[in-house]
Amino acid sequence: MKIIVVGAGKVGYSLCERLVQDDHDVYLIDRSQERIHNLENTLDVSLVCGNGSDIQLLNEIDLSDVGMFIAVTDSDEVNMLSCAVAKIAGVPSTVARVRDTNIVDHMDDHIAENMDDTMKARLGVDLFINPEMVTAQELLHIIETPSALDVEEFGQGAVRLMEFKINSTFPLVNKPLKELTFPEGVLLVGILRLGEMIIPHGESILLPNDSVFFLGLKDGINEVEQEWFSNHATFHKRAVIVGAGLLGRNLAILLEKAGFTVKVIEKDIERCEALAAQVDKAIVINGDGTDFDLLEAEEVADNDVIIVLTDDDKLNLLVALVGKHMGIPKTVVRVGRPEYIMLMEQVGIDIVFSPRLMTAGQILRFVRSGEGVVSISTFEGGKAESIEILITEQSPVAGKQLKDIRLPGKALVGVILRGDEAIVPRGNTELLVGDHIVLFSLPESVTKLLNYLT
Repeated sequence: MKIIVVGAGKVGYSLCERLVQDDHDVYLIDRSQERIHNLENTLDVSLVCGNGSDIQLLNEIDLSDVGMFIAVTDSDEVNMLSCAVAKIAGVPSTVARVRDTNIVDHMDDHIAENMDDTMKARLGVDLFINPEMVTAQELLHIIETPSALDVEEFGQGAVRLMEFKINSTFPLVNKPLKELTFPEGVLLVGILRLGEMIIPHGESILLPNDSVFFLGLKDGINEVEQEWFSNHATFHKRAVIVGAGLLGRNLAILLEKAGFTVKVIEKDIERCEALAAQVDKAIVINGDGTDFDLLEAEEVADNDVIIVLTDDDKLNLLVALVGKHMGIPKTVVRVGRPEYIMLMEQVGIDIVFSPRLMTAGQILRFVRSGEGVVSISTFEGGKAESIEILITEQSPVAGKQLKDIRLPGKALVGVILRGDEAIVPRGNTELLVGDHIVLFSLPESVTKLLNYLT
């Protein structure tokens, strides 16, 4: 598909990388000649210097065969105007990055699914996406499950995929998977080792410091969590946030609504006042998150999780390590540069995330959504993906047993959703029209899988 992306910032760059990986024909527009020049040798896209809302420029690109228009500049107004112009010119699908909370207030979570259709049509935007709200929602989902590094649900909660970290005391380390027994309805579908994602087989061995991905029925996954990873006895839903920017404010509000006791530390007094006016019970502290005396005075060590969200990657790492030293069980750190993720994890940070990768991942879900694709989730900055797909009459796998199906690329079928029933498949399990199948795949295989299955 031919896709136009407006805005060559961090989100635009990450999104273009993923779109190229999916074999889309991408045009990237940005006003900055310097940015365009810097990307000439790093992105395999068509680079255009100019204004994304300039109809003459868009006509020169030729919009007749453009399938999607995505505007992710730093300006809400430019993004919405660009999408409106593209929609008038006949582009079928448009996406706008919008950070204005007045618009976000009209959204259902981070997607304006319930926005009046007439209003959306007038604005010319099919999908509004707010990076800070997207990230806050993802973080809330993870923080609410203290023993897991990531959590995704499928089939309206009947199926779960959870990521856990293995330590040297884990009872199943150094043994091949074929010798291990997991609860009924559970598969180990992925192993992340030193930044490389592995689709496991019977001879695969779990090693200390691996991150493992379990996919299966909700009860079985919960049994895995309780037996091997649970620390619920010490989880009291207490969180401290360092940094009250847009992301920090959104997360504090969500955590408070979820029943957490929240403390927020922020140096900027105006940010403190803005947040204090938006929360009811959360404590907002004007101070330096690196001040050890302040952290001790505020009894930060009594919290279950510390979430560090400033714009300084090095400062975030330092504050998180101080929190870990004080005894906080779980550390969550924001990074602006995704290449730091693996390094921070190796020095003991529990969860490291990049807002730009999360935002790009959410937009990618919309790009890939279509006939048969129910949902797509990404893990570890795009190192793996899980997909829920509807089997239609046109699907080549309908009516076939799994043992007779050769999926392209590296992927595992983890669960089949059939009506109200969730099935962990075997080789002789037949796929029927109307089934939803949940797969775990490496990203380079996703496009081939979608083309084949749908």
